[in-house]
Amino acid sequence: MDKTGKFEFLGLFFNNFTLDEVIKRVEQFIMEKITRMIFTPNAESIIQSHHNRILKDIYNRADILTVDSWVVYYASKLLGSPLQEPVTASRTMFKFIDHATDKGYTIYLLGAEPCVVNMAVQNLRKKYPKLKIAGWHHGYFDFDKDEEVVNQIKDSKSDVLFVGMSTPLKEKFISKNLKKLNIPVCIGVGGSFDILAEKCKLAPKWVGKIGLEWFYRLIQEPRRLWTRYLLTNTEFIYLFLKEFIKIKILHRKH
Repeated sequence: MDKTGKFEFLGLFFNNFTLDEVIKRVEQFIMEKITRMIFTPNAESIIQSHHNRILKDIYNRADILTVDSWVVYYASKLLGSPLQEPVTASRTMFKFIDHATDKGYTIYLLGAEPCVVNMAVQNLRKKYPKLKIAGWHHGYFDFDKDEEVVNQIKDSKSDVLFVGMSTPLKEKFISKNLKKLNIPVCIGVGGSFDILAEKCKLAPKWVGKIGLEWFYRLIQEPRRLWTRYLLTNTEFIYLFLKEFIKIKILHRKH
């Protein structure tokens, strides 16, 4: 871990922040009114960045990059970079929504199917009547002709944009349009709108702590996720073991 508190893990440079520290920085970014982007890659996204140089570059240019799973948390610990805690996209989103409700920050939701994002907004309004939702839009639009969507978000003058899309769509959208959007903070939250819409459930903390958050999600959407998880988790384990063996050999030489 370097002097800035960042550490390298499989080619990406992560911040060693707690969830509370991330929320404080989000509030600081809102006050500064300078566009920032935040991502929280899990094992699958880390593997994608290993094969996609554009995605890897976006992650390493992020203003905050945190680890989004206990699996990666334990792996980084074994490689000699102990983290304070994993900071997931979903928990960051929910924690900030609590703050936004109390402090009057405005949010915008972009992503998911129309029915999912509509239900997410509906549920947020029921649970947080005072929450300022400046707008929302589904994620099914032409990314090469996204001016209309970008202008809608810009005109909303929101404090935070949550982008609920898969990797690498959310990363590319945010990176490409960051300055045009003119939103202080853009956060990639993956499939978190499914949780807001109650289409699936957030894993209990104890499930995450034993490294099975991915499995909890898998049993809720087996058809869509099993092939993806099988391939990416296998490759993640392979890359981790490769790095682990390399570190052990270096230690023995010294």
